[in-house]
Amino acid sequence: MEAEEDVQSVLTQETHELADILGYQDDAVLSKLYKMMDSRARERLVRAASHRERILEMLGYFSTADPAMCRQFLQMVCMHCDMPMRLESRLMSVTGSVTSDPWPTLAREALSICDPEEVIENNSHTLVDESIASQGWCVKRPRIDHVESYKAAVRRFLLQRWERVMQGVVKEVRLEEAWVSLRHRTHVRPRDRADGALSPSELPQGDEEGTVEDRVTVHSLLGSEAQVTLLLGQAGSGKTLLMHCLGQKWTQDASPSFHLLILLEFRQLNLVARPLSLKELLFRFFLPPEGGEEECTAVLDFILENPEKICLIFDGYDEFHTKITHSGKLSSSFDPLCPLPMAELISGLCSRRILPGCTLLITCRPRDVTDLESSVDCIGELLGFNQRSVKEYAEQYFQDKGLNLKEKAVSHLLANHHLLTMCYLPALCHICCVCLDHIFSSGGSELLPQLPNTLTQVYLQILCAFLSRCPGSNTPLLQSHRAEVTLLGRLAMRGLEGSKIVFLSEEVPPDLVDFATKAGLLSQVDLTHEDGSKGQGYTFMHLTMQEFLAALHIMTSDDITEAQLRKKFNLKTRWTTKSNPKTVFTDSLHLYVCGLAAPACFSYLLQLVRGVGAVAWVKKRLSLVRKLLRSLAMSTNLTGPKVVELCHCVQETQDAQLAREMVGSRPCFELRNITLNPVDLDALAFVVSSAGVSIGLDFGACSMELECLDILPSCQHIDFLIFRSRKYDDRFADKLSCILPRLPTLKRFEFICGNLTDVGAAKLARALESCPQITELNFSDNSLTDRGVREITDIFPKLPSLASVSLGKNGCSLESIYILLEKITSSPSIQGLYAELILWNNCNVFEGTRGMKDVSVLFVPSVDMKCSKDKTGLTVSLLNCSFTTDQMNRLCQLLARCPGLSVLDLSGGDIKADTLKALTDSLQELNISKQIVLNGIPISVDGLMVLTSFLSVCPDVVQVDISLQDPVRVSILFAGGIEKQHPEMSKKLRLIGCALLPPHLDHLCENLTGCSALTLLDLSNNSLGNKGLKKLLDLLPQLSNIQEINVSENAVSMEGVVLLADTLCSHRNMSEVNISHGGKKLFLKFHSSKRIQSEALRTSPDMEQDKKLSLTHSDIQATDMTRLCRRLVQCPGLLKLDFSHGSLKDDAIENLLNILPKMTSLQLLNISHVQMSTDGVLLLVRSLIDCQRVRAVELRPQGEAFIKFVNVKAEQATCRLTQYTLSSGDVEKLSGILEQCPHLSDLDLSSNLLRDEGVKSFVDSLPRLRIASSVNLNDNRLTQMGALYLVNTVTTCEKVAAVEVSLGTEERSLIRFEQESDCGKTLSLRECHFGADHLQRLAEILTRCAAQLIKLRIRNSGLSVQVIEDLVKQLRCGHIQRYISIEEPWITAEAAVNLLSCCLNLNPNIHTIGVNNSTVHITLEECQNPTATSGGTSTDMSGSLSTVTISLVDCAVQGHHLVSLQTVFQRCVLLQELDLSYNSIGRVGAEFICSVLPSLASLRKLSLETKETSEDVVLLLAEGLLQAKSIESLNLSGHMITDREAVALTRALQNLPHLRTINLSLCHGWTPAGALELVRGLGRCLSLEGISLDSVQLDEESTVCLAQGLHAMTSLKRLNLNNKVTMVTGSPWVGATLVLLASLEGLRGMEELELEGMRISDNGVEELIKHLPTWTGLKKISLSGNCISDQAGERLVQALTTCTALEELNLSRNNLSLACAAKMGQVLPTLTHFRVLDLSENEIGTKGSVSISKALISMKYLTKIHLTSIGTSELAGLADSLAHCVCAEDVSFAWNDCGDDVAVKLAEVLPQCQKLRRLDLESNSISTIGADALARSLQSCPSVEVIRLWRNFISTSDAQKLRQREKRLNFSST
Repeated sequence: MEAEEDVQSVLTQETHELADILGYQDDAVLSKLYKMMDSRARERLVRAASHRERILEMLGYFSTADPAMCRQFLQMVCMHCDMPMRLESRLMSVTGSVTSDPWPTLAREALSICDPEEVIENNSHTLVDESIASQGWCVKRPRIDHVESYKAAVRRFLLQRWERVMQGVVKEVRLEEAWVSLRHRTHVRPRDRADGALSPSELPQGDEEGTVEDRVTVHSLLGSEAQVTLLLGQAGSGKTLLMHCLGQKWTQDASPSFHLLILLEFRQLNLVARPLSLKELLFRFFLPPEGGEEECTAVLDFILENPEKICLIFDGYDEFHTKITHSGKLSSSFDPLCPLPMAELISGLCSRRILPGCTLLITCRPRDVTDLESSVDCIGELLGFNQRSVKEYAEQYFQDKGLNLKEKAVSHLLANHHLLTMCYLPALCHICCVCLDHIFSSGGSELLPQLPNTLTQVYLQILCAFLSRCPGSNTPLLQSHRAEVTLLGRLAMRGLEGSKIVFLSEEVPPDLVDFATKAGLLSQVDLTHEDGSKGQGYTFMHLTMQEFLAALHIMTSDDITEAQLRKKFNLKTRWTTKSNPKTVFTDSLHLYVCGLAAPACFSYLLQLVRGVGAVAWVKKRLSLVRKLLRSLAMSTNLTGPKVVELCHCVQETQDAQLAREMVGSRPCFELRNITLNPVDLDALAFVVSSAGVSIGLDFGACSMELECLDILPSCQHIDFLIFRSRKYDDRFADKLSCILPRLPTLKRFEFICGNLTDVGAAKLARALESCPQITELNFSDNSLTDRGVREITDIFPKLPSLASVSLGKNGCSLESIYILLEKITSSPSIQGLYAELILWNNCNVFEGTRGMKDVSVLFVPSVDMKCSKDKTGLTVSLLNCSFTTDQMNRLCQLLARCPGLSVLDLSGGDIKADTLKALTDSLQELNISKQIVLNGIPISVDGLMVLTSFLSVCPDVVQVDISLQDPVRVSILFAGGIEKQHPEMSKKLRLIGCALLPPHLDHLCENLTGCSALTLLDLSNNSLGNKGLKKLLDLLPQLSNIQEINVSENAVSMEGVVLLADTLCSHRNMSEVNISHGGKKLFLKFHSSKRIQSEALRTSPDMEQDKKLSLTHSDIQATDMTRLCRRLVQCPGLLKLDFSHGSLKDDAIENLLNILPKMTSLQLLNISHVQMSTDGVLLLVRSLIDCQRVRAVELRPQGEAFIKFVNVKAEQATCRLTQYTLSSGDVEKLSGILEQCPHLSDLDLSSNLLRDEGVKSFVDSLPRLRIASSVNLNDNRLTQMGALYLVNTVTTCEKVAAVEVSLGTEERSLIRFEQESDCGKTLSLRECHFGADHLQRLAEILTRCAAQLIKLRIRNSGLSVQVIEDLVKQLRCGHIQRYISIEEPWITAEAAVNLLSCCLNLNPNIHTIGVNNSTVHITLEECQNPTATSGGTSTDMSGSLSTVTISLVDCAVQGHHLVSLQTVFQRCVLLQELDLSYNSIGRVGAEFICSVLPSLASLRKLSLETKETSEDVVLLLAEGLLQAKSIESLNLSGHMITDREAVALTRALQNLPHLRTINLSLCHGWTPAGALELVRGLGRCLSLEGISLDSVQLDEESTVCLAQGLHAMTSLKRLNLNNKVTMVTGSPWVGATLVLLASLEGLRGMEELELEGMRISDNGVEELIKHLPTWTGLKKISLSGNCISDQAGERLVQALTTCTALEELNLSRNNLSLACAAKMGQVLPTLTHFRVLDLSENEIGTKGSVSISKALISMKYLTKIHLTSIGTSELAGLADSLAHCVCAEDVSFAWNDCGDDVAVKLAEVLPQCQKLRRLDLESNSISTIGADALARSLQSCPSVEVIRLWRNFISTSDAQKLRQREKRLNFSST
């Protein structure tokens, strides 16, 4: 019993200590203990209030339970829980020995009745059914001993590492002074946009996650709460030192909650390539247990079972060679003995898959945070030294170096701003101290100017300081140790390239190890290999030194090529993404490379470069670095972090020009969401200050210590400064207020999206008083109240340059507005106040209260106020503000005192009627000059009437616009100062969507009665109806100046339309009624004011104004049509009716036609796009009969359709009925109607799908129709039979003069009429492809009309040779001249020769016959003279032919083909002209010609032009010409003439006594001697009348000889010397032109002169002018492509006045301009025979074109005018003048950049140019509008063949659509 009592009493005594121990146990242990209790006791546990109360309840249960059960309970506690040795010994002593069954019967019963699903949940603790191992407790004691032993070993190990780390550390490490900026569960933002800018909405706002940062100490990172922490810090910030310090503090029980602290370094783990288990990681690479495998197992079990008591520190993740594995890719199970890749192992720890509940601390550099951010609980960033820390560190460093050195070094360090900012980084602080120690120890105080200016220069000094520890020569240190430094640089570079910071002993040569360790550049480290063996390695004294030496290697080693340098040189960013590859060790490499490119480092680099060309090589390397930097400096798409890095680079180079280029390429520096330290601000300050130009700084959510702001004043030339983040609060503003007065150039300051309160605003306001150049202030989105606003407004008068202030998104009320308005009354410079009130729901103001979304104040700078004569006035915008009557009165009182109030905007508020009345009552006092805006304010009808009364009551109100539709728009416009001077002001009223009813108009009319100046009244979208419309029309007499009334959407029915028609007729000023969509759209328009009308009446009292009624997009019923038209019968003025885009039924059309004759004032009826039946269409055609005033009827279902009228009876009428589908019956009805029309001129039935049947029906009625001009049946889907129906009309209808049919792609069917019955008839058939039956029928038709047929043209219609022969035979008789033209592709070569021979044999009446290409041309004349005379003797003509011309031109005839013509030529005794040009006759053909020439006694003209070269052809022809004495014209153009042939040809020419014309153009092949011989021969032909020497080559002697010959040819009439200015050598002879022109003196018979491309200058023109007075018969002169100036051209045109017979003038491609064009305007109209004018490619200009257009008015016989590229696009006047050129056939306005105005004008003119065939408008600026107008006009232009529109502003799709409508529009380049 005593033992039992002892157990229970011990449990009672130790209850509280046991409760503390059990409180730290996990759920599994507690569940085992809970289940030893009975079920009712466990139920009581569920009701316990807390976790500790449950434990106390359990201990109380066992202290009163059965002693055996109590004993077993304590045994279980000792086995599973760690506790102090004292407690564990006492408990084990009282529990005694354990039986074989530790579970008593009671416990087993409790477990047997326990529901396995039953749980007890509270504070995340759960009771689950879990078996308890009965043997584990007996090994508890040994395991505890192993863990304690290992813990002690860890303490010793960490202390040893701490001692090694602290060697050389100057200052004591105090964790409580190492501060961290900590944020929980944050996310690093992704990269910025390309422009580096973030909108304010993108920045952290309010309580956004991660935006509120805590400042904590490093020691507090290891708190009692288990978490994963990521500690960030720059290289050299002391991360590794602090981690070892944490370990040292743990050994001193600073963190009692952790049983073990394990510190691992990634640089060590990098040596491991194979997978590791957790056991291997902990015991191989941290500390192996001393107790062997047993201790290892015990410790590992402890760690696995108690992870919450374990702290793991991983130092230097940035040095890890790869990225950790994403947690989603990890396996769900974990075996501590199973090896895993290192990346997976670390990821498992971070994601709590491994050792859940342990505390994990990882250090890395900031840019690697994205790898870990998703797994950590919080992220901390180490904060560097401040100035006090730097001073303490420096004093500690120099403590033992003498007082004098200490004071000098510390004072210089603190005085040098640049060095001081570098020292904010602990490692750099140490390096700077070493640097100063080296400098001051080796020199004196005079060395102050030689202090390093850059980080690179500091490292150079450090390197020299370390090298000075090693013995060397007296030469400079770098030079004396060049080999060692080179090896170290190569080693450092190899490490960076291989991501290696630790080098194995075998990787470093022993000599280098000795040297570097002695110098302190390399440190020895202990290594553990992956097999567990120990080794030695080496690292550089600091990572930054490794990077510096690598940079030195890059800049001095020729192993690094320029391409490699470019690749290695890139800016680092502080923002990274998870997709970025893992890179290490290169944070500062680019900085050192830039720093070494500075001039100050040049001498150091030379010490390390060998060779003769060392200086040049180093300069080239430095130049390359600067070039790379310059390209980056000019880039505008760098993000904020890269901009900061670039600033560091520029600072390292100390290059002011680079700084200027960097600042000049961007308006400001935008820095977003990065941590900025003093070093960053110092680099920024260097760039800004060195640039010397204004720049802005924009800091968005950037973390920075307040000391950073101290650097801002050194940033000279700051133009604007922006801070935007919730991080910036009153404390920040307080510091900033000390800085702002030191920024003399600051013009713009923004403190937005922050936590600024009234306190901070007051401090900033006081500071801004010292910034007189401030023009813009922005304090939006802070926590200001009305008091803060007053603080800011108080400084307005003290800032003379202030232009705008923004105060939106604060906690301001209306009181702030009143404060601002009070300030306005005393500040005339304020020109605008904008405020918008919204309902806030955030932390800035009380929830649910209203705050100002935006408050802006605009100022007029004082300078502008003095210089500007016209002030824009004050604008006050108070949006969404709700005013009471008292508030409105107060507002009006303040506004009345505001000078120059221009605009008042109160939109969006809830203004009641009484409040609005308060505003209106004060209106006269406000003196508003422009407008009042009340958008979004509901207004009643009474309110509307009050507002409309202003138009008549208030003389300054000129416009009232009210629209109560959503959104509501209300504005009242005032006249302003400028318009007040006009006595009659135009006023406008709009009441849109105001639900006005007819009764409301009574009040409205009263308001408008006295408003005679009203010009526009818009009452659309109301409910006036017909009654309201009637009241409105009754008001019209009082609105004398009204110009437009809009009554759309007012439910006006046809009754109202009839009422409007009555008013249109009766109201003199009403000009147009426009109704559409069944009355939904309704506009009334009026003529000008009474004053203008009275002036018009004085000049023409009887003149009535034009009127128009449009009823479009409507369905007009028959009865409505009758009522409407009857009203319009009385219309006094010229009337236009528009029923377009609607629908008309037949009865409506019939009613319209019944009244149409009575509507004598009707001028136009527009029925475009009207839906109606075919019968309705035919009814409209009847208007030609029913109404004699109808001039034109043009109808189509989709498109323009109208009926035009004249005032009197129409003499002629046209009818166009197109694009319908007319059946034969419809055609019969149409014909019956047209039979009754005696004055029909033209009929167009194109595109009606008539097909053959419809056409037959029409042509059958054609004899009964009286059509004067033409019938157009194009595009009616005809076949060959339909074509024959049309052809047959020449026999059935006496007045048909011509029939033209084409069945090709452009189907064309046209019938022309002549009123004289004895006229000949013409047939033209193209692309008909007749079959045999069709040809037979065609022959029958031709037989019937043969007597009258004068022209027959058949092209590609399938005619065979037999058919053609039959036609020729059939048309052999008659007494009239007949012309036949047949084109078929087979008529070529031998077939052409045979056809010509057959035709001549079949028809003796052939007068001329020829084949050109594939077309045979025949003219027939009856033979009148059976004899011919030759040489004075008569020749018997029996069996001879009367043919006078035979030609075979360009039809692939060869010489042997001609042989078959031998007998034919023998019969052609009358043959006068033979043309065999452009064939390949060769030698055989020449011999044939020579053989027949003797028989051709009458031959006058021989043409043998060629493009080929054949030998001896000219020689043979020359011999043959000796037998052709009668030849008068000889054409040998293009032949090759050798010297031998030239002699023979000269001899032949002398034997041609009748020769009058010779053409040797393009001939070649002679030498200068041969040319001279030929020219001499020509000179002897004194009777020549025409010479053509186009493009021949003559030397100087030959040219002189030609001039002499020309002078002797007194009969010369035609001369072509085009391009004859080139000698044989190819060089121009300037005098040749003058010699030739001078030779023309005395040639009085000159008719044609072509001198193109001869480079005729003004001197040549003067020579030519001398001869013009004698050339009275001159018909053509062509001088294109010369060098004639404007003045010479003017004199030339003046001289042409004597050439009265002139028909053609070509002056293209010269230098003519305005003067010449003006002279043409005077001269050309006097030349009555003038036909052709070409002025292309001369800069005629706009004024010149006006002169030409005036001349065209008198040139009615002009057939061709080319004005291509004449230097002006304003050719509308020229286009208009073409209407007078009724004979024009070819017109070109190409390449002039003409617009649609020219195209539209041409479209108007084209129908008057009935002979026009070609219009060239290519390469202009014509759009689809102009092209569409041209397409429409072509319907009236049957003669036009093509309009060229290539290279205009017409899309391909539009061009295709236009082409489908009109085939004659050409949009291609050919």
